[in-house]
Amino acid sequence: MSNATVLEIAQQMGRIFNDLDEKVAHELVAPGFVDYEAPPGTPGGPAGYLGTARWMNSVFSEASWDHIDSFADGDKAVIRVRFTGIHTGNFLGFEGTGNKVDVEHIHIYRVGDDGLVHEHWACRQDLFLLAQIGAVELKLPPAGTQA
Repeated sequence: MSNATVLEIAQQMGRIFNDLDEKVAHELVAPGFVDYEAPPGTPGGPAGYLGTARWMNSVFSEASWDHIDSFADGDKAVIRVRFTGIHTGNFLGFEGTGNKVDVEHIHIYRVGDDGLVHEHWACRQDLFLLAQIGAVELKLPPAGTQA
């Protein structure tokens, strides 16, 4: 499978989160799909990934994952997105605050020879998200100073 095809398949995964597109989830997510970034106990497969998307959209109104950059190499695609939304529901024990969030994520998808996505990893700016919703306070040094 070409890098372009792997990247196109991985980019379609964004429709599951942005549009809650069940059709894409069932067409592209392998039955044995593993999401290494989902909360513990989250089922795998299309239903699990769609469930995570529904949960995030219920916690953050106006949620959007906007494409910034991406590439593919072999069976993996890397996609960098900007996640924005308004914290309106319970997120990891922190009730909605009405605060806007704006952080970046990097997602890695492994696409099998069958054209289905089998695995997902991510690196997110969760500390900054938690600070934006008031769950933690960051004490950063003033700009231009060294620690």
